[in-house]
Amino acid sequence: MMQKNNNLDWQKVYSNYSPKLLGICRRYIQDIYTAEDIVQDSFITAIQKNDQLNDEKALFGWLKKIVVNNALQHIRKHSKDTFITTEPSEIPDTYSEMDNHLLEEKNVFIYDFTNEELLSSIDSLPPHHKSVFNLYFIENHSHAEISGLLGITVNTSKSHLLRAKKAVQNYLLNNVVNHNTPKKKMAHLLVILGLGGLLWAQTFQSKFLNFTIQPSKKLQIPSDIEINNLKFSSSNKTWKKNVIVGVTILIIIVASIFLLNPKNSSFITINDSTVSSNLTNQKIETKENQINRNETISNSNLEQNINQDQIYSPNNNHENSSKIQVYEEEKSLKSKQNLKKTMIKDSVKEVPQKVIVVKKIIKRDTIFVD
Repeated sequence: MMQKNNNLDWQKVYSNYSPKLLGICRRYIQDIYTAEDIVQDSFITAIQKNDQLNDEKALFGWLKKIVVNNALQHIRKHSKDTFITTEPSEIPDTYSEMDNHLLEEKNVFIYDFTNEELLSSIDSLPPHHKSVFNLYFIENHSHAEISGLLGITVNTSKSHLLRAKKAVQNYLLNNVVNHNTPKKKMAHLLVILGLGGLLWAQTFQSKFLNFTIQPSKKLQIPSDIEINNLKFSSSNKTWKKNVIVGVTILIIIVASIFLLNPKNSSFITINDSTVSSNLTNQKIETKENQINRNETISNSNLEQNINQDQIYSPNNNHENSSKIQVYEEEKSLKSKQNLKKTMIKDSVKEVPQKVIVVKKIIKRDTIFVD
């Protein structure tokens, strides 16, 4: 379909896609020559509006949309029937429809039909019913979308569809089904289970998925229309998208490796241990300061007691001297312990500090003996 220079060859596109597009148009337009003219006009429209197409992969869908829209415009222009009805009775009778699905003889799609037989049942519909039937069951549009395409209300679309279903079912039962018509076992089972409604879209979509009609003539482009070879830019967009996706995946992989690396986890563990050791050192320092304060308070209390003993117990001279000696020994021992703690703490922090030891000498006062 594409030339080596990535330019679009419309004659080649027509030869590849026109059979399938003509098969689609034939479901809306019964006259094959009119349908072929609509397909030709649709290609002319596509050539004139080729700047609207940005992706080669969307080419067939874009052409199909143009063909269907042109077919609907032709029906609205030449049909005597109106798409819009003002009758208040145009409300879908869903209850009676569901009851019919429960009966085998009322659900005609337990039988296996050919493309031509199903196409003849569609041709039996009025144009406005035919349009809704094709759009809903084969093109898979919703009633809201059909309402926008045909300019009718949602209830009108539902009403047209219900009437079209009854007409198709009656046509096939009265004109096609006989004793020699083969049955589908799976369809029969769905009807028994009450799921016969699924057979409508399944039957028509499967039969018309690859339905083609070979055109009788080639693409005829008027001489006053300049053919602009369409060059797609989708490759650049695809390349940019691939680069963005690749970079994103690379970032995710690098982040995953960094988080799962054992070295990084050990680094985190070391940091945690460092923080915990700092907290422990702070707690030890706080506790040592508290102990020093307690020792200072006890020393001051002991000094006061000794002084009091000196003042109020002059007769116990021997006892006072012994207490003073014990006090000096305890004080010397505590000073040595504090010195050791200070040296250990300084060695841990590796910060040199000066240690000053103050020694207090308590002189005994003169005792007068009466």
